[in-house]
Amino acid sequence: MHDAEPNQARRVRSADAAVFKAVEHEAALEREAELKARREAQRNAEAVAQPRQVPLSAQLKAPQRQPGGQTPVRVLQRNAPVQEHVSLQRTPAPQHIEQRPVAINTQFVEKSEFGELEQHMPAHVPERAVLHRGTPAVQQHEEIAEDIAEEEEEAVRPVRAPKRAPDKKVRRVEKPSEESSEEPSEKPEKKPEKKPKKTRKTVKEARSYGIKRKRRFVLPLLIILLLEIIVAGFAVTALTIYNEDTDLIVNEHTIEAGTSADVSMYITGEPRFPKYVSCNLDFSTVNYNIPQTIRFTVRMYGTNFPCELDIVDTTPPTAEAVPQTMFSVDEIPPVEECVTNVYDLNEVTIEWLEVPDISLGGNLIAKAAVTDNSGNCSIVDVPFYVTRDSEPPVIEGTHDIEVYIGDPIGYREDVTVTDDIDPHPILEIDTSEVTADEPGTYVVTYRATDFTGNVSEATINLKLKKKPSTYVEPDVVYAEAQKILDKITNSDMSDMEKALQITYWVRYNVYYVSNCDDSSWTRAAYDGFTKRSGNCYTFAMCAKALFDVAGIENMIIIRDPYIYNPHYWNYIKIDDQWYHCDSTPRIGWSSYFFMYTTKELKNFWHNGWNGYNFPEDKYPQSATESVQSKINYSGHSIKG
Repeated sequence: MHDAEPNQARRVRSADAAVFKAVEHEAALEREAELKARREAQRNAEAVAQPRQVPLSAQLKAPQRQPGGQTPVRVLQRNAPVQEHVSLQRTPAPQHIEQRPVAINTQFVEKSEFGELEQHMPAHVPERAVLHRGTPAVQQHEEIAEDIAEEEEEAVRPVRAPKRAPDKKVRRVEKPSEESSEEPSEKPEKKPEKKPKKTRKTVKEARSYGIKRKRRFVLPLLIILLLEIIVAGFAVTALTIYNEDTDLIVNEHTIEAGTSADVSMYITGEPRFPKYVSCNLDFSTVNYNIPQTIRFTVRMYGTNFPCELDIVDTTPPTAEAVPQTMFSVDEIPPVEECVTNVYDLNEVTIEWLEVPDISLGGNLIAKAAVTDNSGNCSIVDVPFYVTRDSEPPVIEGTHDIEVYIGDPIGYREDVTVTDDIDPHPILEIDTSEVTADEPGTYVVTYRATDFTGNVSEATINLKLKKKPSTYVEPDVVYAEAQKILDKITNSDMSDMEKALQITYWVRYNVYYVSNCDDSSWTRAAYDGFTKRSGNCYTFAMCAKALFDVAGIENMIIIRDPYIYNPHYWNYIKIDDQWYHCDSTPRIGWSSYFFMYTTKELKNFWHNGWNGYNFPEDKYPQSATESVQSKINYSGHSIKG
């Protein structure tokens, strides 16, 4: 029957038989090992009753013919206690074999050392050749095996069975009878089998059976795994660095106005890669004196982190108090005058918080509030030293006046007003009782008032007389004095130098005579300028007229008390100090007195006599420091 088949069909059957033979051989080895393990287990369990194992031939049932002539495939359950088998079902090949695709269930195909069978088989494998894992051998399998052996001799060289392990035994599966489908009740008799020699197939032989050796990709896989591990390590390291460095960022910072900030304040440590850290705020352009909130971003490793810079002003302004010395009648000065050295970064306002009552005097404290724009406030204690003035001013230099009717009356001449507190007390002269064109004696009242309202008064007698026939008007006297002053002084001289030239000129240009007209000071001065003679009254009045024209403040002092005759000399004010000047010649004394202090004048004795006693309390206090070392009497000049 086989010889009549075409060569093509024979080749198909031969290839098909080789594949199935290899698969069955592997399955047989596994079954043998499993049966050996079962027998060992049965021998060791003598104390326990075990059900008898049903022979494999009994488990096989003959396939039942189905209508249409097809034989169904008997498939053992995968969890059944019998050995795994590969069942092969094949329909009788038609006279003319078509080329159909092979349907192979590879889920249960047993693996060999050459790898899995390929999904595609040669195109000439019959369509219904299906492999099932776990199916016991049946009668059709034996028939196919016999056909394969015959075809193998003609078309394919025999396949050597692979070597088996020495402990594995191959059990032949008896083909059950086709006529009986029932399982045998007794275990079939074992027949000794020869152990096939296990041989390893070459790659070329495996390919001839349609089996491809499984390619080994261990080294590439190891390389890929190593690369993945390296990449993962880099990723973990980068993530760790990112998390640790970004945790250094502080999103908000508050500083005091007037200080400064930089980006390092927002990074509490040193990042590993500083060049990848940047900020979009230029801190050098920020006005740190103004309280404000500035928002910006710090960029680290490609991520922007929002940050804030809060500039706050919590520092109050600083200021210093200006102590105030005042009197109880004064007004409280403005607060700006009582606070100085005010400093703050912003504008401030100053106002009185508490103002004391100074009407009673004493040492008091006033409180000034210095507040900036942010509401910070400083309290400055301003000390007030308040004096309550109860002493009235003192009027000095008042004396009775005798003048001719029509002449100017010097009410203020030689009169001074002082106060212990008020440097400029007010002097008022009440002449309401005086009738200027009628001869007589009138009372004149001097009234001095200080700034606290304290008042003092003094009175004098004013005697008005008719002018004698020899009377000279003051203007005539001053005209004569100006002529002389222009000759002996110049505009470059100081008051001290002019006063020295005046005293020197009167001393050596007017001659002393006992009898002269002293009816008025103008008459005496005029006679001294024109006649160049007179007594001490004439000398004093000539000097007075010249001091008046030179603009030097002066007054006349009269010896009081005196024994025989009064004496007159001049009292001048130079550099705010009062000095004595006397140009009247003395017997046995060829010089003169210029700018003597009161002490120096009273200490001068000549021929056992002084003659300069006067009521000091009626005149301003003289200077206390001597200037005699500066005066060159012989050259009538001031030493350089």
